[in-house]
Amino acid sequence: MGEFMRIVTTPMCEGILRIAGVRGYRVSRNPEDEDADVAFVLSETPLEGAIKLKLNTFPQIREAVGTVFKTIHERDPESLKYSSTSEIDFEVCSPWWHDPSRLRERNSKIKVRVYSNFLREIVEDMGFSVVDGDADFTVCPDYMELDYIRVPSHRNLPLDPVKRALFRYRYLERKLCMKP
Repeated sequence: MGEFMRIVTTPMCEGILRIAGVRGYRVSRNPEDEDADVAFVLSETPLEGAIKLKLNTFPQIREAVGTVFKTIHERDPESLKYSSTSEIDFEVCSPWWHDPSRLRERNSKIKVRVYSNFLREIVEDMGFSVVDGDADFTVCPDYMELDYIRVPSHRNLPLDPVKRALFRYRYLERKLCMKP
């Protein structure tokens, strides 16, 4: 190919490209305006032909790193620092990244009502019992003006997807593991 391929990503997904070892990408708030061979965007972004990444939970982040690596590796391996995913040296200092089974078991006794898909994914990954009726706690995104546990949404957190996830997991753990 000679030249690096034209890769574009949004600020919210850039951290995943960095972890995967992608070189020579462009960050754009408007990837639809870019002339790119491949674009990586958040899953809810309405951009035809883009690779959509879900970044709410740690398993989704792991999968997104793999998706980015595989996509670039198939098209232009020279655009990667690593030759295989086993070379990616990335760890998150959190039990939710390493071995959350004990934590999930503990949390399974706590019933949580959730007002949002992204929070539901996190609450389910943390092992809490998601319910529609009688709940020990109710959580919603901070943009909803409800008198519940309001969890920061994208716009009120760091752009880095790992830092966002860490903050939300820790926040929910503090708020929901304090049974009255």
